[in-house]
Amino acid sequence: MEDSSNMTSIGEIEDECVYMPPAFLTFKMAFVGIVGLFVALISIFHNLLLFYTFNTSKMLRKRNLTYLMWISGCDVFISICYIAIMCVQVYTDYFESFQLYVLWHDYLRVAFTVSHITLSASSFLLMAATIERYLQSTADNRTLKLFHLLATHRGSVVILCFVASIIFRGTVFFEIRVITNPICTGFSSLGLAVTPMFGELPDIVWRFAVRKIVTVFLPFAVLAYFNAAIVMNVRRTDRDQTVKALVLFITVGTSPLGNYQRGEVTRLRSRLRAVTRMLVMVVTGYLFANILDVIIACWEAISMESLLASPAFYTVMSDISSFLPIAATALRLPIYTINDRQIRVEVRRKFCNLVNKCGCNLCGDSSSQHKKLYDAQQMETERLWPKNPQDPKLEIRQYGLQSLIMARASLSSKDVYDIHRFRETYEL
Repeated sequence: MEDSSNMTSIGEIEDECVYMPPAFLTFKMAFVGIVGLFVALISIFHNLLLFYTFNTSKMLRKRNLTYLMWISGCDVFISICYIAIMCVQVYTDYFESFQLYVLWHDYLRVAFTVSHITLSASSFLLMAATIERYLQSTADNRTLKLFHLLATHRGSVVILCFVASIIFRGTVFFEIRVITNPICTGFSSLGLAVTPMFGELPDIVWRFAVRKIVTVFLPFAVLAYFNAAIVMNVRRTDRDQTVKALVLFITVGTSPLGNYQRGEVTRLRSRLRAVTRMLVMVVTGYLFANILDVIIACWEAISMESLLASPAFYTVMSDISSFLPIAATALRLPIYTINDRQIRVEVRRKFCNLVNKCGCNLCGDSSSQHKKLYDAQQMETERLWPKNPQDPKLEIRQYGLQSLIMARASLSSKDVYDIHRFRETYEL
């Protein structure tokens, strides 16, 4: 009987100490270890360059791109944590490196916490930027007052986003615990466990109800709604401005001041549309990148057992949902440079300055493109507004007194108001 019991205990220990590598290890190595690493490195380079450009460019700092700058900073940490968590884990299993396995467990809690905080902060900052752009695209006095309030407190909004992220995601550090199994050696001697912070039932409410709703479902729903609303507002504004331009063309002739007013408003609105289009593309990328994570989060809340019953499927879906946000962060720089000429010129200039400081003169004169952009803007301003404008007289066409009154009202009051509103308030 003693021999039989000893054999049973030895068999249980051996079963407990058997290390099972993850499913689809070859796929994970190709997808996460190679493609994921390459995209994450591109994302780190792109967002470091963006953060440096937004922070040091005098031209871009005047445009109040505060949210975009801090989003780029968050994206850098998100990509670094992806490499530290996902890629290193795959390398550990694929190359069977126990030293790398121990190192991974040593920094996992910190990297996992930083990843969660920066992901949530990036979502909250994108929400703030989208809501502000929505208020900016809505022609309403009440929304304009709210826009003024948010625009004058962008720094406070950024701090609030980070504080909220720490509150809702910072507790991850205390929920993960590295455990050791003294009866085993090698890979089976280390593992991870989830420890409840507030008790079993309150912890479930906190992690799956409060945290998931605030940091996953709420940003997704808010960004989807306001993104669609911004597109509708921009289309409606373009249609209204087209009708107004036709009325002015029919009823009012040319005048230097009128040309300046209409040209200046058109130029500022063109920049507003470019910034809006840029933000819409970023938000759309965020929605596509996080839709799978939202689906998995819903699935986990409804039936976690069915997901655990298919570990291979769960693993692959988790890998893809973790990779998509990294791909979205890597696309920030192309989106910004395609839609905004100033950002494109400033990013190129800053990059060339950094390259030239390293002793590689690959870009030539990095200030020439910047000077061309400045000269083009000066020429456009001088063309639209002469240095000594006289009091112009409108050339009235014979279309009746009612058309004249409507055109003069649109031109003399609304356009001047638009110029000051776009120039002094929006600061694009």
